[in-house]
Formats: sequence, structure tokens, C-alpha cells
Amino acid sequence: MMISTAQAAELLGVSATRVRFLLSKGRVKGAYKVGRTWVIPLFDGMPVVT
Repeated sequence: MMISTAQAAELLGVSATRVRFLLSKGRVKGAYKVGRTWVIPLFDGMPVVT
């Protein structure tokens, strides 16, 4: 399943701005951009941040 930055922020308990920062640094496993939108996969129901 794939989710948006706002949904990832809610699951992780952080702001959407923080999620976008982590995405820009390549720290969210399996995430990729489609146009201007980030697509974030779930692993066991949660995004994986390294």
C-alpha cells in the first residue's frame, strides 16, 4: 500500500514538513516522486525511516 506525506506524518507522529525533509534526504525506504508528489510505501503498516 502507498500513502501520501500527510498520511505518513500522521502515522509517524511528526509534521508533514519533517516527512518531506526526510524524503528529500533519501531517508524513507522505497519512497519515490511522481511529478511533484511523493509516494511512500508501507512496510508492516508503517513507513520505514532510516
